[in-house]
Amino acid sequence: MLNFNEAEEQYSGSGTTDFSPIPEGTVVDVLLTIRPGGAGDGGLLKQSQRSDAQYLDCELTVTNGEYAKRKIWTNLTVMGGSLDDNGKSKAGNISMRTIRAMLESCYNIEPRDMSDAAKAVRVLSSYGDLNNLVFKTSVGTEEYNEKVSNKIDRIIVPGMPEYKQPLGPDGLVRSSKPSNAPVQAAVATASPVAATGSVAEAPKAPANSSGKPSWA
Repeated sequence: MLNFNEAEEQYSGSGTTDFSPIPEGTVVDVLLTIRPGGAGDGGLLKQSQRSDAQYLDCELTVTNGEYAKRKIWTNLTVMGGSLDDNGKSKAGNISMRTIRAMLESCYNIEPRDMSDAAKAVRVLSSYGDLNNLVFKTSVGTEEYNEKVSNKIDRIIVPGMPEYKQPLGPDGLVRSSKPSNAPVQAAVATASPVAATGSVAEAPKAPANSSGKPSWA
């Protein structure tokens, strides 16, 4: 016998059964999880069925507040597809800017800060370093097949009026990058965010010779 009476009621955040989209313009903290597709970079990417493009399939979970546990899904194309005049992926360029903003939002890095410590935060050993990243975003809406769903509108970074360092589901900020990334040895000895909100100085990160993405 299978008894489901003690199972939690199906819900979409904060114990509610309301599945309507989060109102457009709402600012939320989200935690990023990559849903691997078996392509590229350790199998983390997904291959487009319509072109040579490869992308990150990202699940974003609201970490706190009225819409806690609600989810938003977004795809970030990192290579392939239409090319610009320099032979670079147009969608990839957009995704690189988005990922840079995610990192700056998470670690309280001013976009114009080009100190060694700030640059180190913008270097990843692989796309896997984005797993469990917490950042602040404004929510938008989009309609597809007569169904309205949420999307990322813009990433909220330091310097924007809405910015306040985002909180993870544990109620804590991400004060440093995961210890498994090579560049983190350079920033682990110094807190990347000083009490004033500016980036603390740290030894310069080693050159990224792995061919992995760098948005410094």
